Amino acid sequence: MKKRKPAASAAKRQRKKAAMKPRLAEQARLAADEISQSAAFRRATADAEDYAGDPTRLRKLVQDAVGKINTIPRGPFGETWPYLLAMIRVIRDYQRGEYRDLAAPKLLIIIAAIIYFVSPFDVIPDWIPVLGHIDDAFVITLALKSVRSDLDTFMAAETARI
Repeated sequence: MKKRKPAASAAKRQRKKAAMKPRLAEQARLAADEISQSAAFRRATADAEDYAGDPTRLRKLVQDAVGKINTIPRGPFGETWPYLLAMIRVIRDYQRGEYRDLAAPKLLIIIAAIIYFVSPFDVIPDWIPVLGHIDDAFVITLALKSVRSDLDTFMAAETARI
């Protein structure tokens, strides 16, 4: 019976894993760039200001978002799921006039992310099982980079209201 060298193979696996990390990070960055440069994302960003000034459109956006979250898998969203729900609630509360402690640029980022989220025609069409929601999850993640602390403040205010 031959004796194996576990340390050498473990070191080899570590090197292989380390070599893959930059490739995976680069692929994720390229995917995020493709989504943020897409016509659907640019359209959502351009429409956000119109939505912010129109309570009827905001109410419809919230209804569409609530309808969609009840039918999609949570898997692609991972740990961003609670923040997606908070984004929808902050838009609802803003539309109702119940929460206005949010800077306009931050509100527009949230509205644009939710517009993209509800749109069935984006980088990966929503009718493609599971994959159709990966780009939506990327957009939510990108938006969170800018608004996470604002959403944390909103959720704390929600809790204080109870």
